[in-house]
Amino acid sequence: MQLEMVMTGPLQENCYVVMDEDTHEAIIVDPGADAPMIGARVAQMGAQPIAVVNTHCHFDHVGAVTAMRQQYNIPFYIHPQDRLMLERASVSAKNFGLTLDQPAVDRFLREGEPFKVGHSSLEVRFTPGHCPGHVALVGDSFALVGDVLFAGSIGRYDLPGASLPVLLNSIKTQLLTLPDETVVLPGHGPSTTIGRERRTNPFLQNI
Repeated sequence: MQLEMVMTGPLQENCYVVMDEDTHEAIIVDPGADAPMIGARVAQMGAQPIAVVNTHCHFDHVGAVTAMRQQYNIPFYIHPQDRLMLERASVSAKNFGLTLDQPAVDRFLREGEPFKVGHSSLEVRFTPGHCPGHVALVGDSFALVGDVLFAGSIGRYDLPGASLPVLLNSIKTQLLTLPDETVVLPGHGPSTTIGRERRTNPFLQNI
């Protein structure tokens, strides 16, 4: 699979375009803002989007969802336990002085089920703790982890619906079980690997 990252919005959120190289079918993961920039990257790749898929529904990850749905006439997928978070997105954005076109969900992800993209597939892993309906999308040698795990850090656990014990358990059972060479693609900041975080992340040394 081919992956391209587009950094979006004032919170520098990472949106990913994930494309099956055989068919050019693609999904747009976490389109947080800057829809024209995301669309330009899709065109540059020659991708044919089939869905918008979000790891979670905090406002900085959903700001361009509506634009992507309309531009490509594709459905929007989230985990069902993040529906309330999605419904609050526009209000949350206003608290930061921002506005967004409130997205509407089309379909739901189910943990353990593969999400097909052309001839490839991504495994949906349920990773709550940063928010109730967070998921990670695991492919061959990479994981799109949203805001659960970062290079040298972990996701915030002081937000509504968040929990540090739940977050650490998600990392332990759903991410640290992946091979060390797995590339971690987070929702903010640089990429890393499971092995690097296992060895050096200060939040993970006691789990």
